[in-house]
Amino acid sequence: MPETPDKPDTRAAAPGDVATAMNRVLEAEREALAELEACRAAADRTLEAARREARAILDRAERMSREIHRRTERLAAARAMQISEAAAQEDARPRVADTLAAALERLAARMTGGGDA
Repeated sequence: MPETPDKPDTRAAAPGDVATAMNRVLEAEREALAELEACRAAADRTLEAARREARAILDRAERMSREIHRRTERLAAARAMQISEAAAQEDARPRVADTLAAALERLAARMTGGGDA
């Protein structure tokens, strides 16, 4: 019969029942601690795996970054060479203004009867 506020439970627990109950509580505590330790160990393994993966991602990103820099440097050097070559070729050609001035001088010489028209 359960205890009610106006009528206390008069049943006495047998000594064996108390010991059995205590053993169950202690066993449950041991199981809970073992499960907690297993969870901690699993969390540690997960954390270590995440750290390894993060290091691998960082290493891969650094390799990609170095390769991009190398390619960019090669492309920039090639483009600079093209620009230099084009500028050198431009310098080797007579300037339009110089050519036009020379042509005008020859035309003027012919028209005025000077020079070897």
